[in-house]
Amino acid sequence: MGLLDNIKDKLFNRDSADTGFMTDDEKELREYEEYYTPQSGVADGTYAEFVVGDVFTISCKGIVAVGTVTGGVFHVGDEVVIVRGGTETPSVITGIEQFRKTCDSVSEGANAGLLLKNIDRKQIGRNDIIKKQ
Repeated sequence: MGLLDNIKDKLFNRDSADTGFMTDDEKELREYEEYYTPQSGVADGTYAEFVVGDVFTISCKGIVAVGTVTGGVFHVGDEVVIVRGGTETPSVITGIEQFRKTCDSVSEGANAGLLLKNIDRKQIGRNDIIKKQ
């Protein structure tokens, strides 16, 4: 490697072993992402949270929790827990509806109704949290 190559490497912030170059903005972004990336211990794609706004019963179907997905994605068949006053009640999502249309999944920011399996009306209420297990 000659003197000219060495100057180019310093000018373009290249490491001698690196074949590409990184701008100052890219360096700053990489440092920011390394520092501020949350370390939740939860695998990517497995976390989801739903805040219950209202609950009602559909005869012959079961309990429906209506509310907003505040994080992640829920799918039909997902195993969930209902967090209420420090207790967790397990359940399974058997159906999802948005604006009277049946869906297979619902993602963050969406308002939806989750049809829950094996839940009694007394086990869920307004402001409860439904989380993916």
